[in-house]
Amino acid sequence: MAYTGEVGFAQLIKYGEVTCGDAVEVIRNEDNVVIVLSDGLGSGVKANILSNLTAKIASKMISSNISIEDVVETLVQTLPTCSVRGLAYSTFSILRIYDDGIVHLMDFDGIKVLRIYKNVVKVVKTASFEIAGRKINEAFFRMREGELLLVVSDGVVEAGLGLTLPMGLGVNGLIKALEKDIRQIKNAQDLANQVIEICQTYYLQEPGDDTTAVAVRLKKAKHTTIMTGPAKNKQDDSIMIEQFLAQEGAKIICGGTTAQIFARETNRTICKDFEPINDKIPPISAIEGVDLVTEGIITLTEALNYFDQMPQRQKGDDGANLLLDQLLESDTVTFILGLGENLAYKEMQMSIMLNLREVVINRWQKRLTALGKTVRIITY
Repeated sequence: MAYTGEVGFAQLIKYGEVTCGDAVEVIRNEDNVVIVLSDGLGSGVKANILSNLTAKIASKMISSNISIEDVVETLVQTLPTCSVRGLAYSTFSILRIYDDGIVHLMDFDGIKVLRIYKNVVKVVKTASFEIAGRKINEAFFRMREGELLLVVSDGVVEAGLGLTLPMGLGVNGLIKALEKDIRQIKNAQDLANQVIEICQTYYLQEPGDDTTAVAVRLKKAKHTTIMTGPAKNKQDDSIMIEQFLAQEGAKIICGGTTAQIFARETNRTICKDFEPINDKIPPISAIEGVDLVTEGIITLTEALNYFDQMPQRQKGDDGANLLLDQLLESDTVTFILGLGENLAYKEMQMSIMLNLREVVINRWQKRLTALGKTVRIITY
């Protein structure tokens, strides 16, 4: 089975600002993933524009196999330099991780990258050279299955500066903080969330700078298929179910009506003996051969809300949390989306739910694609 680089990231916006001055770009290619973290000088809108420009240019050029020399020269010629401080307006760290675990790290004025393996945290050693008057740090190495890489912006190492920590958290402080709870990290997103939670604590909930953590884990590729909504044409129910069953990896059904259609077409029984975990999210069910069965639009929406609340989301065993955990663990996700009229909604005069389901799935596609996951939507 092929390996893949699972990506997770989390951010804090500088207190008092409305947009983040750091940018993350992830491009998934046939045999590798390219991740770029760019930190714009200062904060606010100007930093946001320039960091996004840097991240997009760098990620697309590297993905097109353009040399790092040409990438740096393009960025130097494209981006301005602060006339007061004499600094480049954006820094960047680039990771290119191949499916065999080979990593190419390229960094301009960024924070040291960390490697985490078997609960041990180490700094990646780099060699330096100059391109177009800029010092570039570079490293080549091979990741092992289960190993994590962590790339952060300077807001992480400056956490607590002048508040709870006189000199800020620093790289060594970050390593020590991570090693305290390293065993609780299950995936890349867990690591990114943990770093941001550490920073929130030291910043006393008022970040003094834009703060970003990007994590990558080398793992075996994992696929998940989610089926939700009845087919537009009832005669397509069996075809939709057949395609669902033919997918590899984990299988999830979101929707009571969808579950009933699946049970009818496969002659299986729905077990509904589960108690609700909380008042907001309907209880899960179970069907033989299906990894998770949840209610539909409410659960899909609440899981999306949990995603947007990271790293502050409250984990639990409700359907929305279980769904989100599965999606975060997945590298490719297929949504089989039925566009038919749901009689249950019609009886409750909730016809708006049909369009809302499609909107929510499209929002999921956007969120998951931003993490470098491959997402496709099949409609019936």
